[in-house]
Amino acid sequence: MKLLKKLSARKDKNNKWQSYAIFWCDYCFSEVEKKTGDGGKCKSCGCVQYLQNKTGYKHGGKGTRLYNIWKGIKSRCLNSKSKSYKYYGGRGIKVCDEWLEFIPFRDWAVSNGYAEGLQIHRENDGNYEPYSCRWVTKTENLRYTRKTTTLEIANEIRVLYKTGKYTQQELADRFNIKRSTVSHITNNKIWKS
Repeated sequence: MKLLKKLSARKDKNNKWQSYAIFWCDYCFSEVEKKTGDGGKCKSCGCVQYLQNKTGYKHGGKGTRLYNIWKGIKSRCLNSKSKSYKYYGGRGIKVCDEWLEFIPFRDWAVSNGYAEGLQIHRENDGNYEPYSCRWVTKTENLRYTRKTTTLEIANEIRVLYKTGKYTQQELADRFNIKRSTVSHITNNKIWKS
C-alpha cells in the first residue's frame, strides 16, 4: 500500500492515541484509512485476505484466458495423462520453477507484450521460461510448429504474393528468409506444390 496523506492523531477503540493516514490499495484500487504503523506493513487494505477466506481467491486470474494458457503449459509438461504430454513433458520440455506459480507467469506475460488473441511461442526444444518464450499471433505460431513444412510455407508465400499486397522484400522480412528465396518460390523454381 502507498501512503497518500497523513492525518492527525486520535484515540483508537482502546482509547490509545494513534496516528492515522490514507493509503492506496493496489489490489482493490481504493483509498483506505489505516493506522500509520499498519499501512506500511500491509500489502492490501484487507481485501485480499477477505477474499481468500471467503472464496479461496488467490490472484484474480482464474478463468481468464491468460490463466488458461498457463494451466495448459503446466498440463502439457507435467501431467502424463494429458493428450499433449508426449510432445512436451514426454520429450523433456519443462516449465521453469518461477512459472509453476501463476503470478510470476502473469507478471512476465504482461511486461512482455501479452494481449488478447496472442499465443505463447516457445523456441523449439526450449523449456517454458522467460528467455525462450514470446507472444505471437496464431498465424506466426502455426509457422513455427513442427508440423509446418517448407512446402506449406512456400505455398503461403505464393498466396500472399498473388494478392498483390506484398512485395518480395516484405515477404522475405515477414518469413525471415532472403528475397532471392522468395523470388524462386513465387516463380515456382523451388518447393513446387
